[in-house]
Amino acid sequence: MRVIVLGGGLLGVASAYYLQQLGHEVTVIDRHGTPAAKVRGLVDTPTPAAPLPTYRPGTSWRAAFERVRNRVHGWTGYLTGTAHRPTERMEHLARLGAYSRESVRALGREAGVTQPSRGAGWMRIYTDAEAFGQFARNVPRLHALGCVMHLLSADEALRIEPALEPLRGQLAGAAFTREGTSSDAAGFVGSAIFMCRAAGVHFLMNHTVTQLHAREGRVDHVELRNADGERTTLRADAYVMALGSGSAPVAQGLGVPLRLRRVHEHVVLLPLKNPAQAPQVMLQDLHSRLRLQRVTTPDGDRLRVWTTVRAGSAAAALRDDVRLARMLARVETLLPGLVDARGAVLTTTPYARSANGLPLIGRTRMRNLFLNVAPGAPGWIHACGAGKSIARIVSGMSPEVEFAFAKG
Repeated sequence: MRVIVLGGGLLGVASAYYLQQLGHEVTVIDRHGTPAAKVRGLVDTPTPAAPLPTYRPGTSWRAAFERVRNRVHGWTGYLTGTAHRPTERMEHLARLGAYSRESVRALGREAGVTQPSRGAGWMRIYTDAEAFGQFARNVPRLHALGCVMHLLSADEALRIEPALEPLRGQLAGAAFTREGTSSDAAGFVGSAIFMCRAAGVHFLMNHTVTQLHAREGRVDHVELRNADGERTTLRADAYVMALGSGSAPVAQGLGVPLRLRRVHEHVVLLPLKNPAQAPQVMLQDLHSRLRLQRVTTPDGDRLRVWTTVRAGSAAAALRDDVRLARMLARVETLLPGLVDARGAVLTTTPYARSANGLPLIGRTRMRNLFLNVAPGAPGWIHACGAGKSIARIVSGMSPEVEFAFAKG
């Protein structure tokens, strides 16, 4: 079967690989000059995404009305079983994450693709004893779902990550896993692209998807525009939507609503004054909602500090200089004297996230249009699991993992 994957990012590449492995003839379309350009750092500046059609600015009374209405709809969904409670969402994400990690390991065994060597795990640190206790109550359930998280006392956390020694006396505890994901998936996706090309996947770069055209409940063809503004069309038997936030306006043109929210990832890279004192594990600070990780760049090792903020929220209203100052202050509290903050620059990249926080994977009301949108977690934890699952769904096979797949 001929399959077109709309979007050549990490999710699109993973989808294409598994579709090709199941015997399909696959073409990947992307507006950049090379696949997974953002993930591989080949795009100098973030490209503004098209406005999401689900966002409707309005007066204060209208915004208040919509908040109340959404809350009522949310509780109605919980009662009727059409929405997911927070613990249920966590379980879905844990299952998909475990399945995805096993899929990555399988790729490593079969094709020599390995995860990036940088990093010795992932640690979530708690300075609030009540929040730590609440998380601890969920750990047995996470273990049953295949998510290997270990609860640590403050002393145990410091033995694993000595860089946190300045927090002694403030740490309530930590959660740790050796299977933590890297925020830098460039090494992995580069190998995946090589495997796709070797398997016969065709990449059509520098082409922007402008519109999908439907006929009799199916997508008939996709309309494209190349870098010179020339338009062309392509047809296939099936289409996989993996355009990130760009998926919403394209799907909207077919009458297929996607409940996506815009989120902004704010990142700063900081030179290390003393690399020997830098953390070896990726840290997640629940207090400030920051993630910190030592990464290798062409200019040497850096501390990558980032946070994700929902567009339109109160946190999103902060000026960039204020946000940067707060991020730097928290880094100095957690890891005093480690970084050189002079000349620090904050960069912001827009992403899409589903309204319920779960990746959108599965069918749509169009019989031959499928979704692999909004990974719903930082890094690439869900990429392989999502790609493998959508490939099976497109092929008429049942997914191998229990998840809230879109039914159309």
